[in-house]
Amino acid sequence: MKYEIKQYLKITKSTAVFTEGEIEILKELLEDLQNNKKTTYSLIEEAADGKLAGFTLFGRTPLTEFTWDIYWIIVDKSFQGRGIGKSLLIKTEELIKAKTPRATIKLETSTRNQYSAARGLYKKVKFEEAGKLVNFYSEGDDMVIFYKEIRVAEK
Repeated sequence: MKYEIKQYLKITKSTAVFTEGEIEILKELLEDLQNNKKTTYSLIEEAADGKLAGFTLFGRTPLTEFTWDIYWIIVDKSFQGRGIGKSLLIKTEELIKAKTPRATIKLETSTRNQYSAARGLYKKVKFEEAGKLVNFYSEGDDMVIFYKEIRVAEK
């Protein structure tokens, strides 16, 4: 981690999308990443104009052979629309490919309007919608599950 935890939390709050409970969970994951040498989490950061512009927090999915979860993808509100989210997803995919020849990458998001740009981004970088869990987060707020299968090209 190149930045202090408070900087990751600051840009997360800047999006005005996440609840205090969600931000508290992110803080716990970042603390684990910072303090636990055996953590299964990985972090990729993107800087712009000399400051943290975005990050992904991801890791292996427990009890699976080759599945990875992207738990968080955050782009500071002032940097959104500049391709940073796309760059983060591509870098995350590249790092996963460097660790394993085959992977399924999964991410979950909300159907709330605030997440429409994120859902569009996932589709743009070739994630497929696997399904929805109706009323998952709250009444009328479904969970959408996206996935992408990747393989390292054989030589």
